[in-house]
Amino acid sequence: MIIRKAERSDYLAIARLDRIAWKEYPNSRFIPDGEHVWLHWIEGAIVICAGIDENPGIVGVVCAFPYINGIFCVHKVFVHKKYRDRKIGTNLLKKLVEEIDSCNQDAFLTVHPGNKAAIKLYTSMGFVEKEFIKSYYRNNEDRFVLTRRYRKK
Repeated sequence: MIIRKAERSDYLAIARLDRIAWKEYPNSRFIPDGEHVWLHWIEGAIVICAGIDENPGIVGVVCAFPYINGIFCVHKVFVHKKYRDRKIGTNLLKKLVEEIDSCNQDAFLTVHPGNKAAIKLYTSMGFVEKEFIKSYYRNNEDRFVLTRRYRKK
């Protein structure tokens, strides 16, 4: 498994994988992030990608971008369905929190309250402050907002 910072040349492959992963969500009819956004995130945020020996392409991605107040928003964590259960998401998230910690910043993310596997992973990575917000996005899209305080090395 190769975990690395995304490069400018990765943005089209990441956008393709995002569209594939997006189809699995209940509200997939809403527009996923576009290619141009991934290019800007790679250049100005933290985007980590994963590859594996049997697939020369990108099979997983995690992205976080800074808010104006300095806190990072973990916006995307996804792994191609075919390559799940290999700890790819865990390793992506580990690398991401290391990068955020190196900026001496806190981070937050949102997660569907029913996504027990994701909540378990995020909690194991230190996202332990939890707030429930009803209709966070739309009327039927409740979320937990989980926050992680940065850890000094």
